[in-house]
Amino acid sequence: MDSRYRVKAVEVIKNVEEAPGINSLYLKPMSKIGKPKPGQFFMVWVPDYEEVPMSVSGLFDEIIRITVAKVGETTSFLTKIDKGFLGLKGPFGTHIPLSKNKSYLLIGGGYGVAPLIFATHEILEMGGEVSIIIAAKTKKQIIFSNEAEKVGANVYIATEDGSMGFKGDAIELAERVLREEEFDLIVSCGPLPMLENLARKFYHLRNKIFLILEEIMKCGMGLCGSCELKGTGILVCKDGPVIRCDKIFLRIY
Repeated sequence: MDSRYRVKAVEVIKNVEEAPGINSLYLKPMSKIGKPKPGQFFMVWVPDYEEVPMSVSGLFDEIIRITVAKVGETTSFLTKIDKGFLGLKGPFGTHIPLSKNKSYLLIGGGYGVAPLIFATHEILEMGGEVSIIIAAKTKKQIIFSNEAEKVGANVYIATEDGSMGFKGDAIELAERVLREEEFDLIVSCGPLPMLENLARKFYHLRNKIFLILEEIMKCGMGLCGSCELKGTGILVCKDGPVIRCDKIFLRIY
């Protein structure tokens, strides 16, 4: 049996609030777990609740960081836990294709910034360049901007109410940035309407845009079909979550 499908215990060693309703858990594996790549996810088993998919927002030696948004009973519990044990399966899914000495534009909306901050660390360690757009409705919901600046990324902030940085959404700010700069690769994660808007606006760049998708997942291994993307036949858990824009654009639109 593939070791990714075995539930492995991890200890919660720290819980950090990133924004109201968004927390990061730092997890210490009790046994060897495969090293995740940016964009991949784990299925997190929560005793007495359920199993939920969580992207990785950081890897610090053996410590795995996941970032949780409070959207239901299980995630609400996770935002409050500060000690104890959870179960992990994985890592699963496709990952961002990273190369040395390349330039990247990362576009994150809301808690979609989580896998992008992990990618930021990895890209900079490889000698690449990162510009990252971090967007939210308001200043209080902006996450990981300080961390991105600290590690050396070029950080752009967008808030819909104008309380911090550019007044507008992530795609409006991306239009401004892309008028002035060129990048080897563009990666975006956020609400599906945001990703659809990105695909429409930058159709001409579709072969170098990668989208990190999110859907409801029950099994995490391509069996149940719950994460099929809008009737396309694409299973986010297996074919994604990282998919190049031109591979899905025509199926959706």
